[in-house]
This record gives sequence, structure tokens and C-alpha cells, in this order.
Amino acid sequence: MPGLSTHSGVGAVAIWTSADQPDLGDQLPGRVIQQELLARLPGWRMSLFATEGWRRSAVTDGGLVIEPLRDRTPEDLAAAATLTVVCTADPYALDLAARLDAAHPVVLFALPEVPADLAARAAFVATGPNPGLLLDRVLDRETLPVRVAQLRQLGEMPQRDYDVHAELPQDLVFEDRLAILSAARNVVTEDEHIAAACAWLGVRCRRPDGSTFEFAPVAELTAQLDRIAELAEHTLAEQGGDLATRMSVLAEENNALRHAHWQLRRRMLVERQRLAEPLAEAWQERDAAVAEATEVRAENIELTRRNEELAARLARIEQELVNWQNTKLVRWTRPLRDAYGKARG
Repeated sequence: MPGLSTHSGVGAVAIWTSADQPDLGDQLPGRVIQQELLARLPGWRMSLFATEGWRRSAVTDGGLVIEPLRDRTPEDLAAAATLTVVCTADPYALDLAARLDAAHPVVLFALPEVPADLAARAAFVATGPNPGLLLDRVLDRETLPVRVAQLRQLGEMPQRDYDVHAELPQDLVFEDRLAILSAARNVVTEDEHIAAACAWLGVRCRRPDGSTFEFAPVAELTAQLDRIAELAEHTLAEQGGDLATRMSVLAEENNALRHAHWQLRRRMLVERQRLAEPLAEAWQERDAAVAEATEVRAENIELTRRNEELAARLARIEQELVNWQNTKLVRWTRPLRDAYGKARG
């Protein structure tokens, strides 16, 4: 189990999410905020938190390391981060955020409703467009066609054009669900996170009543992320951090690790392709074998039916022969026929 976050000396941002839940809307905001802040604050530690965290890991999280909020004190959490970003509406997380040290900066990001006590102590409330509009640093667009092909080989997606009218499968990882959206002709949903992802993917999306989603310009979202990064740097400077002389070795190592992680995910995609191809061939061979077995079974059933018919006909003929042999004419003429046969022999 990973260790709990502690103050790194370089700068740390705690991102409170609901990523321990399976829905796309639970997985999406924290990922976007994490990657966007990493781009603005290189070398900083970005830790994802959720109420249950890694205690409630799911297939859909794709292996994210999510630390648990439960059983940690407000003092602990405040000391572990320079700044906290809350992007979850989970009641436990919101109550815990309201009890953080008043001197600890808290940013509320894209919450549907903000409790009054939490809004009063927040550094600021970001109310811009949905983070799903800014997936450029979260997902590599070039991998989407590969994922679509793999999902079709594995039978997770239709082979032909399709529309998405229901909820996305919750047994697929975050990237695969975005791949399903990317290949759809139309998406019908009430979920704003799915609609924002569709806007980024360039897929038509509407509500069930036919109305469309309207989002503010992405520039507003990037401006708010810039503001969070500035607040983090200002807070670290006030806490005694020297931004000009950060440990370059640590930043270099962190960047190398992130790059390695990114490459590892790409390699996993390639490995899955290598696995998917023989699996698809095996399934095709299996389907062919099943079809052949079904055909042979049908032929066997037909042969059995014919054999039963022939057996019944033979039984009727034998019975007719017995009945004929038992007639008076045949019995009374038998001596004459026997004598005639001997005479000719």
C-alpha cells in the first residue's frame, strides 16, 4: 500500500475527488486538474484523494493511486499539502474540507452546489466550464482509434456505426470509455461530464429532450487553473519555500517518472493489441467450430430421423410378411409348393 502524502518541501497540491467511484464524472475532474497543474507547477507533488481512496479501488480507475480521506485528521491533511483543491460533492469530503485550518488555502472547483460555510472559508470558488473540455494532457488522441479497434475485437463495441443512449459501461477503464464516445455518431445523455468529453472529442451530444449543452469558453477554465497555480506558488513562498532554487534533481526525477508512466501506459496499449489479435482469431475459430458442430449435430439428427423411418418401414414390411405367411392360402398350399420345388430341383 502506498505511503500517505507528507509535505515535500518543493510544493504539494492535494486534489480531493470522488475517483473511488466508477462513473466517468467521478474519474474525470481530478485527472484534468492534476495534469493541468503539473504543467504549470513542474516538480510539484499532485496527490489525489477520495473518501475511501485505494480501499475502494475499481477497474475503471486504471490504476490511479488515490489516497483515503477517511481516518485522517484535518490537521494531518493541511500539513501534507501547500494547497487543497476540492472537486467532489461527496458529503464527507465537504464536511472535512470545512474543518481544515483557516490558514490553509482551499479552492472549490466545479462543484454543483457549494455549502455556505465552505464557501466562506475558501480561497476562491472556481465556477468555470466543465473540466472535461480540457482533456489534452489526460488522453492521447492518437490512441483512440487503436482502442476502438481493440474494443471491437474484444466484442465490447459494435462493429458498425452506433449511437450511445445509455450509461457507459462501468467495467472499462477511463480511456476505453472515452474511446467508446469517440466512435459514436451521436450521444444522448443528461451527464454534463460526458457532454463535455464529447465536446472535446468533437462528437454530437444532446439531452434526451433534444436540447444541446452549452459550455463557456475553454479560456475561462485555463484562466482558473492559472489562478490556482499562482495561489499555490504564492502560498509556498509565504511558507518559506524558495521557488527560484527548487531542487532541480527532484524535478528532473519527477518528470522522468511521469514520462516513464506515460510510456508504460502506451506500452500496455500495444501489449493489449498483441493479446487482442490472437484472442479475436481464437474466438473466430471457436465460432467457426461451433457453427460446424451445429451443422454436424443437425445432420446427425436428420440421419437419426431417417433411420427411425427406415426401421419403422422395415418393421411394417416384416409384419406384413408374417401376416401373409399366416394366411390359409399360404399354409394350405405349402405342401404343394414344397413338392413342386423338389420336382424342379
